Amino acid sequence: MKAHFGYMAIISDQPQVLADFYAKYFDMWELSHSDAGDVSITDGFMNMSILKQRPGVEGASGRPGLSHFGMAVDDMRELEGNLEEYFPNTEITTESGDIHHGEYRIYGPNGLPFSISTTNFGVTGDPRRIPRIRHLATSFPNWSDDESDFICKVFGFREVSTTVERRRDNRGTRFLGDGNINLALLTAGMGHPGSGEGGEVYRDEEEKALNTKKGFQHYGFVVEDIPALLASLPPELAYWTNQRPYLRDMAEYRVFDPDLNGIDLSQNMGFEVDFDSWENAAGSGLTTAQRQTKF
Repeated sequence: MKAHFGYMAIISDQPQVLADFYAKYFDMWELSHSDAGDVSITDGFMNMSILKQRPGVEGASGRPGLSHFGMAVDDMRELEGNLEEYFPNTEITTESGDIHHGEYRIYGPNGLPFSISTTNFGVTGDPRRIPRIRHLATSFPNWSDDESDFICKVFGFREVSTTVERRRDNRGTRFLGDGNINLALLTAGMGHPGSGEGGEVYRDEEEKALNTKKGFQHYGFVVEDIPALLASLPPELAYWTNQRPYLRDMAEYRVFDPDLNGIDLSQNMGFEVDFDSWENAAGSGLTTAQRQTKF
């Protein structure tokens, strides 16, 4: 079916502060804001809705911060048919359908919700290439292919070549693509020595906690000039910046917004958004071989 990532939700006490941060450092702009304090912004492709924390809006993982993401679909009946065929016990509930939410909601096998929209979450026009969100990542304690199976069968996404490598090496991480965005399904505590997952070094427990959250853990942009962006960040945020382990496949750095939500940055390494199809600052739709010649 035709579906793509089109939405992500953040729960915050200060939505406008976050919106201003993303406007300044990632050239995002406002779609709409509500009287309740919700602000929806975009990179031209994704709707990032920053929802004001209040009773009833606590976040999908029971905490503020990165909450959940959503899929834009062309045909709700086809989605219902896929659920009936492969996951018949999945319940479809309704959301408000305004600019800050989807029209429907379903839950995957690990309990993380997916918002669903048949109107592309209110984003219209031609998306720019960079800076642009190209990566989403979840982390859960159990190694299982249930979530990958669910997303591929229900939404038609594909496992990418970096997943083939993980399966070959009996490693738990899975990467999926919809042709635009790469999704990492991480398994907490399953890092292997010599791999990116096993190469993390943290200065203290606070930094470890920021980088190992469960649920919707972090997301990532392709940007044109990482050094310039790093140099421009406020000192209190720059403190948390970390260079990713060199054996990681995709991001070069991780930075944080004012609420300390993790943001991966990729300029040269890129993100694999479909099988053997990469996005980095040098180009779009690069093969693995082409992408590896760029850094």
